Amino acid sequence: MEQQQIKVKFSVTTKLLISVVLLLFTVILFLNISTIFLVTEDKRAYTYQAQSTETILISREFMNKVKRSLDLSRLALGSIDPFKPVQPHQETTIRAMLNNQSEVPFLQLGVLNTNTFEVKTLTHVRGNNWLKDSDLQEEDFKLTAEQIKIATPQLLDHAYSFINVSSVSKTPVIAVLLADIKYKSNNAGLPISVAYTPLNGFGMEGKGSNLTITDREGWVLFDNDPAAFFNKKNISDDALFGIATASKLTAGAQEYESQQTSYLGSYVRPGFDLVVLTRIEKRKAMRATYTLAERYFLLGIMATAGAIIFAILFAKTMTAPLGRLYQATKEVSEGNFNIELKINARDEIGALAGSFVTMSRKIKELIQESIRKVHLENELAIASTVQQTLIPPPKYENDFISIYSQYKSADQCGGDWWGFFGTQDKLCLMIADATGHGLPSALITASARSCVSVLHKLAQEDPEFSFSPGAMLSYANRVVFDAASGKIMMTFFTAVIDFTKKTLTYANAGHNPAWLFKKENDKYSLKSLMSVGQRLGEALDVPGYEEKTVPISPGDILFLYTDGLLEGTNSAGEMYGKSRARRTVEASVGQGPENIINTLMKDFMSHNGTKALDDDISLAVAKILPKGLIT
Repeated sequence: MEQQQIKVKFSVTTKLLISVVLLLFTVILFLNISTIFLVTEDKRAYTYQAQSTETILISREFMNKVKRSLDLSRLALGSIDPFKPVQPHQETTIRAMLNNQSEVPFLQLGVLNTNTFEVKTLTHVRGNNWLKDSDLQEEDFKLTAEQIKIATPQLLDHAYSFINVSSVSKTPVIAVLLADIKYKSNNAGLPISVAYTPLNGFGMEGKGSNLTITDREGWVLFDNDPAAFFNKKNISDDALFGIATASKLTAGAQEYESQQTSYLGSYVRPGFDLVVLTRIEKRKAMRATYTLAERYFLLGIMATAGAIIFAILFAKTMTAPLGRLYQATKEVSEGNFNIELKINARDEIGALAGSFVTMSRKIKELIQESIRKVHLENELAIASTVQQTLIPPPKYENDFISIYSQYKSADQCGGDWWGFFGTQDKLCLMIADATGHGLPSALITASARSCVSVLHKLAQEDPEFSFSPGAMLSYANRVVFDAASGKIMMTFFTAVIDFTKKTLTYANAGHNPAWLFKKENDKYSLKSLMSVGQRLGEALDVPGYEEKTVPISPGDILFLYTDGLLEGTNSAGEMYGKSRARRTVEASVGQGPENIINTLMKDFMSHNGTKALDDDISLAVAKILPKGLIT
């Protein structure tokens, strides 16, 4: 036998070197990635925490200003009749309100025409110290027609609105509008109060991130970016604003993309339909993390270089014995199995060398054993092919009868067999099962099949041949006993159908009783064909086999089977059983022999699962055709 010559492309030294380097590189890479990931997540969490704290503090400060401005406006509106001129004492009262607080220096009362968006001013009142230490003038406290138009729907829906009225290079100011909406259907107009609230020093905590406060429509009320703040822009199309307004939570944090730039953002909805946003570019927030990643990468390169030097020095001393072992394998591949290999190493390599010497001396024996096994498998395959020829084709039909069958072997060769033969107006059907399965059982089956062939030949040549099921079983018993010397037995059922007499005569040698389904109108009734008889091959001389006869009619169905069907188990050890087999056959008996077999085998294989069969299975179904009985 020619041995394959193995060519070494990579030595063990090279592989060991590569393995050590890859292992260390993988560990370093894993540690680097894990560390960077943890630091990144920690930095991200810290950023979100800082942003959340910042938004909460600023939103509280802004809400306090808004609440105090709304409370002042509510008191001022309640102190006048909006549809009558304001009296001097009423202005005095309002001015006293302004002097008792520091949030609102200027207050305007008026009536809003919701159709033309014009405000008829009733009065405007300022506090005594409203211009102290301030760069604001009275003209800075006014609303444009466009701003009133934007605020009107909000006033009608919510009774309040907020407008950014800040001017460039001056103290930021927001106008807090409050409407008395019980008059919103009044033709005279909607009473409103406008509290102008400066934002002196507001948002000082928001130095690390971009801070934005908007109303429900996205109009900027405050932004620590002057360009966005003093331009009074609308950010309803901003990604973070969309996330905040769409969320069911009142506060949150999220990473998002905007104009191809990644941001870390947080939001709070503190109330009054206000939205407070803070955002920072991810690149800026993670700058320290990126620096740390570069340092870890440099450290990994240095560690890998050290590993390469160590592996080169260590690999050669470890792999020298393997080189000698490799040379020995080359000798074995050339057919020299008497190897003397001296390796003094007291480790796995030394043990491997000793095992290799022992193994090489037994290779010849194993090769010869393999050759013998291949020969035996070939012979079994031939035996299986021969046995298949002993079983009739799965489908047979003539003018009298229709037969459909199926055979499955648990091994290459099986102990089941079924067949039939007939002459003129008689047909003999039989089924058998030798004990066990495999080659010995298949040989006994072949002997019984030879006996049946002789009986078939006699029936063809002798018109007076007795189609006696009992006599045929007696002949078969002698053949099986002579072939197996009583070591292997066989169960056998045979039935003879006489199409002239319209009868079915049967005898049984210890086999499972066949089932006869009698057709009555459109229904079938089951009759189990039971008779007494000893198994074939138990003794040379046995008592006569009991014969019984039953009448048959067109449409009747005979079902033959072996015990491999009933005793087949699933993975849990549960047998298929007679009851389940009977229910399955009865459910499909009206659909013809082929459907009966197919339905039954499908249900059985579903029960059996993917495991090997426990025993051989043979099934045959014969149906008497409408013209099958001779009258």
